Amino acid sequence: MDPLSAICSALNVKCEDQGALYLPNSSWGLRCPAESGVSFGACLSNSYWLAVESVDTPIHIREGDCYLIKNRHSYCISSSPETKATDCDTVLKRGNAAVSRPIDPIPLHAKEHKKAKIGARFVFDQGRTGPLFDLLPPTLHFRADSETAHILRSMLNVLSHEAVAPKLGATMMTDHLARILFVQALRTYVASDEHPTGWLSALHDEKIGAALALMHRDISRQWTVDDLATAVGMSRSSFALRFKTLVGLAPLDYWLQWRMRLAGQLLRNTKKTVASVALAWGYESERSFGKAFKRVMGGAPTWYRKSSH
Repeated sequence: MDPLSAICSALNVKCEDQGALYLPNSSWGLRCPAESGVSFGACLSNSYWLAVESVDTPIHIREGDCYLIKNRHSYCISSSPETKATDCDTVLKRGNAAVSRPIDPIPLHAKEHKKAKIGARFVFDQGRTGPLFDLLPPTLHFRADSETAHILRSMLNVLSHEAVAPKLGATMMTDHLARILFVQALRTYVASDEHPTGWLSALHDEKIGAALALMHRDISRQWTVDDLATAVGMSRSSFALRFKTLVGLAPLDYWLQWRMRLAGQLLRNTKKTVASVALAWGYESERSFGKAFKRVMGGAPTWYRKSSH
C-alpha cells in the first residue's frame, strides 16, 4: 500500500452535512464559521466569490469549478467581494430559501432561486490524520476543465442525491465517497505546481517517497535508519538529512508517530488487548509500548481506548 492510501485508509471519515445552495438574482453573501474537517463545494451555474480566512485574495469560483476548504478557517461566499455577508446559521434559522437544510435540498421558492452550488462537509478522527491537515493549504481550487473537477462534481452530485432520499446503505455510501473525494483532491494537489510542503512533497521524491512506501507497507518490521537508507540507495547521513528536510521529522520519529496512530486505531476499533498490540508492534513489554504510545497520543493506551466511548 502506498503512503497516501495507507494514511487515508486509516481515516474515520464521516459526512456531517450535504446539500445545495439556491442563489437569488440579487446581491447576496454568506459567512460560514470555522469547523472541524474539510468542506467540498462545486459551482453548478453562474459564478460567485470565495473568501477564505488567512487567504489574501478572494477566489472567483466559476461554473463547473470545485474547491476544498480546510475548515479550521472561516470563509464567505458572495455575489461580489464587496457584498456584506450574513452568518449562515442566521439564514438557516430564518428559513431563508437561499440555503437548503442538509436533509432537504429543495428550495422553498424554486422560481425565485436557482440551484447553483452543491457541497458537503466531512469530519475525521483527528488522531488518525497524521500530518495531512497541517500540510494542506487553507483552500484548494480545481478549475472546471480539469479532470479532478469533473470527478468531484460527479461524486458531490451523488452525495446530494443521497441527501434528498436516503436509501439502504446510505451511511456507507456517503462515508466512502468522502474518502474518495479527499484522496482525489490530495493526489491532484501533490502533482500540481503549487509545491506542497512536508510529507506531501516527500511523496514525489524518488528516494524519500520510496522509504515512506516501505515504512507503510511493513508496519511490523523494526526499521532502522540504516535499513531504510540502504533500501533506497543512500548513505545514512544523507538519507536522514533529506528525510527530515522534506518530511519535517526524523525518520524514526515519523515511524513512531505513524505506528502509534495505527495502534490507537486497533485499540479503539477492536477488542485486542494492549499486550497483544504491544507484541505485534515488536515491544518487549506492555510498559515500554505504553510509554511510547503516551508520548505520541497524549495518554495511556487504556485511557485512549476508553475515551472513544
